[in-house]
Amino acid sequence: MRQLTIALALFITYTFLQGNVIAQESDYDVKVNFESACKAIKDSIDGAKTTAALDALKSGVDSLETEYAPREKFLDKALYPETFAGKITNLRNLFQLTYDRVYLIQNQGITIEELEGRIILLSARIDTLSSERNRLFAELEENKSSVGRMRETIRKLTATLLAKDRLIFALVDSIFLPYDKNLNQMGDIQKEAIAAKLLRSNVAARVYDIAADNLKFLQTTTLQPKDYAGMIDQHVQFTAKWSGLREKINAVSYASETEKTGKGKGKTGQQVAAAAAQTHVDSVLMDWDSKLASVFWGALNKEFTAKGVKVLPFTDGRSFSVSIRTYVDSAKAKGENTKTFVDEVWKGRIDKEWRDALSKESILGKTEYAALDKYVSTLSEEKLDAKLFMYIGIVLVLVLLAWWIFGRKAKTAAPTK
Repeated sequence: MRQLTIALALFITYTFLQGNVIAQESDYDVKVNFESACKAIKDSIDGAKTTAALDALKSGVDSLETEYAPREKFLDKALYPETFAGKITNLRNLFQLTYDRVYLIQNQGITIEELEGRIILLSARIDTLSSERNRLFAELEENKSSVGRMRETIRKLTATLLAKDRLIFALVDSIFLPYDKNLNQMGDIQKEAIAAKLLRSNVAARVYDIAADNLKFLQTTTLQPKDYAGMIDQHVQFTAKWSGLREKINAVSYASETEKTGKGKGKTGQQVAAAAAQTHVDSVLMDWDSKLASVFWGALNKEFTAKGVKVLPFTDGRSFSVSIRTYVDSAKAKGENTKTFVDEVWKGRIDKEWRDALSKESILGKTEYAALDKYVSTLSEEKLDAKLFMYIGIVLVLVLLAWWIFGRKAKTAAPTK
């Protein structure tokens, strides 16, 4: 409470003093009074213990800038090598760092040093995994002649990429976690602090690198059917996380810049840079999605063509479902032999190796896959029904034949009167 009272007193005194027209001051007085005001505000910021006290001091910085802006050119010369804008910027930067520290201690029970330490540690672990990723990509090229070694390298590389994925979003969580989760309820100062940390941690570039790594992995690796389920999950989750992060980045970067420049002045440098970084991430995510779909459906098509089973081409879940249902309907209508399709392709490969991937909601979903599997099984049911009728017919013929034979024998053996 005492800190708040002192801060308010300083602000009121400063505002009163500024009520005098600056033009009436001598050049010397302007320089001395400006430097004195800067020092008084700086000392108060350094000593502030609550966010309420800091909020009052923020108004003091704003008023100081407004009052002395008409004498900016003079102050630039008088303060050389410092500048008027530089002095104001330093006060704002000090204010932001102090507010960040005080807010965390006051509301979250965590020091700024602890938070920065956590961010630095996560960044270092991501960089270490980047080095491991580079080594594994090189090893993958070397091991292509050995299926066993290549599969082991693929396993390690997949785990490394997944770990980087998790770490980058853990880094993001560490940046946002100490603050209120609802950005709409956040103050501009808190948003500025987050924007600064996102920029220092190079978050957008790191997200881009991870998406690019996954794209390269698809371009250089031959996957097995059961590999795709994990790849699909990773892509879906990564895309969802990036979508949420992008909204947060926009919210805090907008607040950070408009706080300094005012609304309605168009995009600022930081906003342009943020938009460009997001565009790059969006672009590589689209390439990743396109490549994953191309590789997945292309490999699945080969399961049919390798066995000479002619189905309609498919490129997504909907066309795959249509293709299989069309094949089943056609085979039934024409009475074709579907043993290869049912036993070797569907049961032997699709249901055994591809079921997990096809059951993903972004592909077919469990319900549609189950319905499709049941539809295919009707081909076996028809065969069973035909055989059953054939067996019943044979048994009936044998029964009738036996009845006729034994009936004739009985008549032949009957005594004459």
